[in-house]
Amino acid sequence: MTTPSDFVEDYLRESGAFVEDLDRVRTSPSGLDGDGILAVIADPRLEPVVLHALSDLMHPDDSFYFDAIYGGFHGQQAIRNWLIPTMAEISFVEFVPTAETETFRGADGRVTSSVDEWQMFANIDGERFPLPRGVSVRHYSDGWIVWNADVYDTGAFRQPGPDGETAPLPAPPRTEWDASPSDPWEDVLDNLHPDVVYHDPLFGTFEGAQAVRTWLDDVMPKIGNVRHDVIGPVLVNDTCTVREWMQVAVGADGETIPMFRGTSVHRFAAGALIYAADYFDTAELTDPAVRAASRAAGTTLTAADIARYRHGA
Repeated sequence: MTTPSDFVEDYLRESGAFVEDLDRVRTSPSGLDGDGILAVIADPRLEPVVLHALSDLMHPDDSFYFDAIYGGFHGQQAIRNWLIPTMAEISFVEFVPTAETETFRGADGRVTSSVDEWQMFANIDGERFPLPRGVSVRHYSDGWIVWNADVYDTGAFRQPGPDGETAPLPAPPRTEWDASPSDPWEDVLDNLHPDVVYHDPLFGTFEGAQAVRTWLDDVMPKIGNVRHDVIGPVLVNDTCTVREWMQVAVGADGETIPMFRGTSVHRFAAGALIYAADYFDTAELTDPAVRAASRAAGTTLTAADIARYRHGA
């Protein structure tokens, strides 16, 4: 049986012959479950070629990688040809974990999914500057990574360039999973731990049950008729629940309009919600189509509402 250490040793032995070939396709599965793949990615011996190894662990055909700023890529070759050159261009960005990796197991006890939360920092001339927080959701099957979704706020990266243009927003990802609008996941907010911490990319960070309730009671009635369609498997372990979702506006005529995607991480202590983080791209709120959908859904939320919480205005 292949171990993570075996995989790394073999990979390093072989990699000199192919590491520069961005158009190759690796067709041999790793023989590892999600735990093993995570151990491979974290192995310090692989650091010089870790992005190549990550690409090689993506399924040749049935894999999907979504990035909030670049959009979606299908298949190992497309992922490799985007991931490696792009990450080389932003080598000054560090990804610092903000929590331990959460893993989720299937009926056979093998890890089938994992979640990592992190914050980006720009390291420029020895100085570190904080950038947005983000989350990575991965799914594993038969020795491959079949799904990787990195969701974060891209607003800081969409400043106009010299020509006055900004990077276009990617199209929402489409998955093989059916949306499940009836999944009543918001009820987890009914049982808040007194010391709960809630991170929201639009409104900021709230600490304590009273602060969270005050914010939610004020804002939720103003967002209009929207729902959060679950677009992937709901991940649950003993202390954590993770959902990927699409926010959908419902117009007065019943028409549904996808607005933006996000990922929510909820952590529990003694059955109460002690930590929550919603990840989505606030830049998408500048899209005229998203604004129109929000108006059609009857939102009354204003910039002043956002500023009151985000900046204490």
